[in-house]
Amino acid sequence: MVNTTRRGFLGCGVAALPFLAFPALTRAASDARSDARSDARFGVLPGAGACPPDFHSVSMALTGHEDLDEALVPRVWVALLARHPEFPARYRLLAEAMRQRGIHRSQDYAASGLRAEKALHEVSVEIVAAWYLGRVGPMLPRAEAGTPAFITYEGAMMWRPTSDVTVLPTYARGGPGFWAQPPLSLETD
Repeated sequence: MVNTTRRGFLGCGVAALPFLAFPALTRAASDARSDARSDARFGVLPGAGACPPDFHSVSMALTGHEDLDEALVPRVWVALLARHPEFPARYRLLAEAMRQRGIHRSQDYAASGLRAEKALHEVSVEIVAAWYLGRVGPMLPRAEAGTPAFITYEGAMMWRPTSDVTVLPTYARGGPGFWAQPPLSLETD
């Protein structure tokens, strides 16, 4: 029987740390190189350029909501950029057209005639869809490649119209196993 002391056990553990850390460090470096685009979910896309300062106000004008979450603004921008690399140039054309026509509200946009300009209208629809759906790109069944760029789930504007009666679907609405108990009443559930 081997008599092991706590000091000997800890000494072996400390001696083994460099060998245990080396694979993790190389794996982290490899992941950083191969998955640089995943930083888009945090509002950073290497070489992408910063979110324009007027993107928040343009988004508010297009959606008709002045309470858009400022924390989501760079995420929306990066998601649009990740899906459409030419988006900044197209956005600049839309923003300039809106500025020239004095569009500051969704009603102004509707009355401006910009809907008739297909290229500009497509950009505005992409921006509004990103805010309402919380993602950029189509949902494909069983897709591992070409999945949409995720922005937010709970903050998606699609939940707003029914927020007083709709529980946002999550994994456990009422806690673990909530479905096993019958509802208290049909009137409250």
